[in-house]
Amino acid sequence: MKRIVAGLLAGVAGVAAVAVAVPGIAAADGPQCNPQARVQARDTARAQVAAYLAGHPEAAAEVAKVKGLPKEQRRAEWQTFRQAHPQQAREIRAARQPIIDYRAACHR
Repeated sequence: MKRIVAGLLAGVAGVAAVAVAVPGIAAADGPQCNPQARVQARDTARAQVAAYLAGHPEAAAEVAKVKGLPKEQRRAEWQTFRQAHPQQAREIRAARQPIIDYRAACHR
């Protein structure tokens, strides 16, 4: 009888431990969709883009040019640049990846 009670108590304790641990693990593995995570992703992307543009003045000039255009013209101009300079466009996108990942995870 003592073995049965001990076995049941051990089983209940094991289930309780798993029930407490699993939500913590799931939360740690899932995306962090809070204001701090957003700021961190934005700051990381901003620093990476700034570093990239510092080393690529032609890309920096294009970004400045696009920013100076009226809003309705920006998309077409940026698309023209991406088609003419696909490698630079990929590198800028890679620098922006932290904010792209945040948006994909948190704004589904």
